[in-house]
Amino acid sequence: MFAAPSRQGQLEDRAAGVPERWLWWLFAVALGLILVGIGYVMPQRGFASNSAVLETTRGLQLTQQQAVDQLQVVQDQLVAQKAETKKLTEQVAILTEKLQTLQQSVAEIPAPSALATGPAPSSSSKSRH
Repeated sequence: MFAAPSRQGQLEDRAAGVPERWLWWLFAVALGLILVGIGYVMPQRGFASNSAVLETTRGLQLTQQQAVDQLQVVQDQLVAQKAETKKLTEQVAILTEKLQTLQQSVAEIPAPSALATGPAPSSSSKSRH
């Protein structure tokens, strides 16, 4: 009933199987190379991306620190300016008080009578004699 496969039939079956196995091995090797390539490229891209983010972050931190330093300088200048303004305001108040005192003193001096003293000699006439 069942005939034993002939030697020729076995050889034909093997010959047909060899190219199939070769194709499967070729496919497996190609897939492996592709996966290895992806595994190599992705971390590189990720590293480059992370590196760019880190550089940007460092740049922003540096800019922020510079802004903080400049703000501190401006605040220090403002404090010094307020102190100088207070000092000048006190000096103006003292001078205003002295000026008012002087104006009151001058106002209290009686005006000399022009008739009682007569004309005042001029200094230019004294130098001529």
